[in-house]
Formats: sequence, structure tokens, C-alpha cells
Amino acid sequence: MKFNFDHLVHLVKEPERALRELTQIGLVGSMGGEHSQWGSFNSLCYFGLSYIEFLGINRPETALKVDDNELIKEAVRELPGNEGLSTIALRTNDIEGAAEYIRKLGRVVKGPFPGRRTRQDGSILEWSMFFVERLASDESLPPFFIDWKQSDREREQELKQRQLIREHPLGPVRLQEVLFASQSLDATVATWSALCNLEPEQPFDDPEIAARCIKLRLPGGDLVFCSPTGPGLTRQRLSAKGPGPFLVRFEGAEAKQTKDLFGSEYQFH
Repeated sequence: MKFNFDHLVHLVKEPERALRELTQIGLVGSMGGEHSQWGSFNSLCYFGLSYIEFLGINRPETALKVDDNELIKEAVRELPGNEGLSTIALRTNDIEGAAEYIRKLGRVVKGPFPGRRTRQDGSILEWSMFFVERLASDESLPPFFIDWKQSDREREQELKQRQLIREHPLGPVRLQEVLFASQSLDATVATWSALCNLEPEQPFDDPEIAARCIKLRLPGGDLVFCSPTGPGLTRQRLSAKGPGPFLVRFEGAEAKQTKDLFGSEYQFH
């Protein structure tokens, strides 16, 4: 069973404001639409098929009643006071096979079930997805899984036609990797490597964030898990928010810069 990086979720109070912030740093995005069944809405920023979803709650009375969507439950817990990166979605073309693979790992699967979003133009986008029930031993929300019911080529062509995948003023920017702060590095890597069906690489030191790291190479965007080795960004994240994703690195930017956006770091090089 093989998976691809599909998207990274960033919880924000105002998805519209996220678009304004992206414009200031040379990125283009667009409003996604509303998930009426979950009481949420989003804006999106694409880097090829990999993208970032800025997810907010616009109907709290609906969102509070959601029980089967772990992401919405976390958004209700965290927003509006604690914006920041949440988790990632893994893409598959066999949602039932993916769910069976996860069950064989001994994990509880919520779904698969249909998802839908009303686009800005009124059209309906539909997909299938499932969540993995979070265990007490999980440092952060596990990845969830999505099937767009299209091949990657078909989906890319449609997104380009809709002007969702387009060139960024900042340059040919590619989402390179997402970094997760961890207090139990080896255990967390073992969990995620099993869920993603990936072999971890050898540990290495990243002096920029003062951490010992282990990488999982995932098509569309690597996952890097980091445990602090001294004062620095990784330790700051753990002290402030606990374990979880805290930094996104991009490559291909024409101007190097690091931005603190809504409780998380975005680094372009």
C-alpha cells in the first residue's frame, strides 16, 4: 500500500486573512468553500498536487456536534485561541484498501465516509476519507486518508483549469518537508512509519532548529520528526504547544525568508 502527501492542515480563525498573508510573501491561493456538514470552511494554497488547507470554523453550533471527523473535533478544541499546524492527509486511490491496511495495524478506523464541499462558484466537490482514532500514546493527531476518485493526472489537469495550481510570484516553489516536534522520537517515528508504510532514514542533527531528526520520505512532501538537543525552535515549540507539526520548508523560492504565520513557521529557500 503506497500513499502520497496530499495536504497539510493549518487551523486558523480566518481563512480569508490567511490568503492576504500569503499574498504579502509572494504566494497565491484561493478560497476553497464550506463544509456544511461539519460547520467549517477553508482557503487553499497549492504547490503542484500538494497543498496547504487553512481550516476555520464558521458554524460552531454544527461543528460542536461532529463526532466522526477527528480534524473538526480538534479544530473545535483549539480555535479560536490556538492557531497552528494540525496534521496531514495522505492520498490514496484505494480508500477501502487503505482502511483495511490501517485496521491490520490494530488501529481503529473512523470511516470511510463521503466528504463534500461547496466551492465558491456553487459547484460541489466530493471525495472519500477516513480518520484514525487517536490513542493516548499518540503525540499528535494521526494522519487522515483521502481518495479524490481521480487519477493524479486527472486531478492536476482539473486544478490547473480552475486556476488553483498556478505559478507563485515567489518562484517555482515546492513543498519540501513538514517538521514535527517530538518528545518520544523513536516511538513516534515507529507509529508514523507504520501508518504511512514508509521506512525511516538514519537519524541526523539539524543545527538550525537544534534537534535530532528522523525523516520519512513521502512523495509530495517529506515528514521529519525532531527531538530537541538544546535551546532552539524545536524546544520552543514543545514548551509552548507540545508535540506536533511546527515548521514547513519550501524550496525553489527566489527570495529566502522565514515567516511566522498563525502560530507556525514557514521557511522558504
